[in-house]
Amino acid sequence: MSAKRLLLAMLLVGGCATPPKPNELESFEKLKQSPNYQVAQRRAPDLVAESERLFSKANEEWQSNDLDLSRRDSLMGSIKLKTALALVEYDQSKARADKAQADLRVVEDEYSRVNKDLVATQEQIALLQKLKETSSQAAMQQEKMKQEMATREAAGQARDKIAAAELALKGAEQVNAQEYAKVEYQAASDTLARARAQLDAKDFQMASQNADAARDQANRATQTAKPTYEQTASSTASQARNEALAKDLAGIPGAQVRLERRGDVQRAAVPIRGLFARNSTVIQPGHEGELDQIASIMKKYPSYNALVVGFTDNRGRRDALLARSQAQATAVYSALVGRGVEAKRMVVSGNGSDEPVSDNRTSAGRALNNRVEVIFLYQ
Repeated sequence: MSAKRLLLAMLLVGGCATPPKPNELESFEKLKQSPNYQVAQRRAPDLVAESERLFSKANEEWQSNDLDLSRRDSLMGSIKLKTALALVEYDQSKARADKAQADLRVVEDEYSRVNKDLVATQEQIALLQKLKETSSQAAMQQEKMKQEMATREAAGQARDKIAAAELALKGAEQVNAQEYAKVEYQAASDTLARARAQLDAKDFQMASQNADAARDQANRATQTAKPTYEQTASSTASQARNEALAKDLAGIPGAQVRLERRGDVQRAAVPIRGLFARNSTVIQPGHEGELDQIASIMKKYPSYNALVVGFTDNRGRRDALLARSQAQATAVYSALVGRGVEAKRMVVSGNGSDEPVSDNRTSAGRALNNRVEVIFLYQ
């Protein structure tokens, strides 16, 4: 009984022994040791992944004694891995070929450059030989060319200086020097005319000297005329703004704009009437349009400051009238600030019954005297 068991155990051990590894599987393993294996994983990840799967499967089949299947899968896996490695080698070969092509182009370019340099050198040698053979004639020609170049340079310098003087004279004309610096401007014009005549006569040295003098005279004319010109231009621009402001103020419906001068200050006064009930300091409804228009004009002309002055008729105590006119002017001031006018541009005051514009003995006259004036101060 024990002998049978021993025989059975021997048979089991012999049946389970691992067979020798197929040559195809060993070749597959060696192929996986290729230095380009990792590059192949990036180049053809699907092929390499499939070869790995087949390699694992072939190993399992070998371990299971399925040698035919192991050989088959080893061969299939090797084919896929070799294909991936071949793609890597192709890329590397192409890169080497591209580099070789680029190197060839560099060599060709260098050859072309060297060849051009050689041709140029040969031409220079031939020219030097010719110059050597005719040295005397060349020296004379060179001297002639030198003189011609000096003449052309002197002529060009004279023309450049005349152009600079003309430009300076144009600058003087921009500030109306012919009017505000007559002596300096005329001197510059005369000197420039002499420089032009000398240029035509090919007296380039004197033309240059006179051109420099004309430029300096024109610059002095500009400096002399500029303050007067700027003052005149500023006054003209200011006058234009003042006229535009007066025109816009006159366009306010019902406005009776009053232009006046007090001392050195030109003023445009816009009286606003009917804003307040008797003895009230609160603006009545219905006057938004009038205030809107005044605020719009003040914002359109931001460089003009204004006085906001309240006036009353003569009914009442003087101190009460002054207080009421001040409060009414403040109400108008606040309304304008609320419409976007800068507060710092306005000064508020109340004059009470001073400066009447009509007779306080009639109701119509008193209505005219009860007013708030927005007075624009001209520049």
